[in-house]
Amino acid sequence: MDRSVILIKFFPPRVVNLVNVLLWAALLACLAGLCWQISAWLRDPALPSAVVKDDRQSISSTGNSGSSYDVQSLLGVPLFGVPPVGEVAATESEKEVRRSTLKITVIGLVAGNDEKGVAVLRHANKTKAYSVGEKIEVPGSVRLLAVLPEYIIIENNRKREKIELDKKAGLAGISSAASPSVDDNSTVNLNTPEIRSLIGDARDTVQNSPLMLARFFSANPVNEGGRLLGYEIKPGRDKRLFEQLSLEPGDVVLSVNGQSVADLQPQELFKLMQNTTSFELLVQRADTILTKRFDI
Repeated sequence: MDRSVILIKFFPPRVVNLVNVLLWAALLACLAGLCWQISAWLRDPALPSAVVKDDRQSISSTGNSGSSYDVQSLLGVPLFGVPPVGEVAATESEKEVRRSTLKITVIGLVAGNDEKGVAVLRHANKTKAYSVGEKIEVPGSVRLLAVLPEYIIIENNRKREKIELDKKAGLAGISSAASPSVDDNSTVNLNTPEIRSLIGDARDTVQNSPLMLARFFSANPVNEGGRLLGYEIKPGRDKRLFEQLSLEPGDVVLSVNGQSVADLQPQELFKLMQNTTSFELLVQRADTILTKRFDI
């Protein structure tokens, strides 16, 4: 006999309906609890706290369910690739700067911070010291941007280029550890009464009586790697002119009016000084490059 018929026979209809409602409510509660458990298991699966290395423990824990898998190791597999370590978007200063094709030789560097670096450059037999930001005397628009220990960065027609230090032609005593050079832009007038009382007319003395200057200073060649670097000047018997010119013992003259003294013969040097109203000396003083200007 049907159970519902039995319930109706022994209980009133209202009681039977109430029992049916309670049974359905209990069934729905069980289904809801089961759904929550399945959802929690899918959302946060229970993982072993450590990888079990003992094969016997692995077999006992899995029983006869087949091969065991290290879930932690599987989750550690980079499904979307390994992210590069320390990958940072390169800035303009970090990008590789191409080498310049300009025929500029870097013969000396004094690296410094900000705008204190100085580079001694040679172009077409003309040697000159340039500070950061200064325009380089070559055809086109070329400017010195930065001085580093081994090379310089220039701006050539709005493009960044680098020129490495020519160590064969490098200046002795100048290195990246040196203090930034100071350009001595003060001009010395050789026609002052104090100087004229010592050597008379400077141009006439250089042209007709250059040996007269020997009593005021001496010049000795300085060689580096078998190559003439410049001339070291020292005070002679009479030190007054040496002091008037603001020179110091041991100063090395590197260039005259932009021309390296290493590329000039003595007679060419005297001729150069005879045919000018002023001359500019590039002087190395210890680890510093100075620019000295003299008006005749």
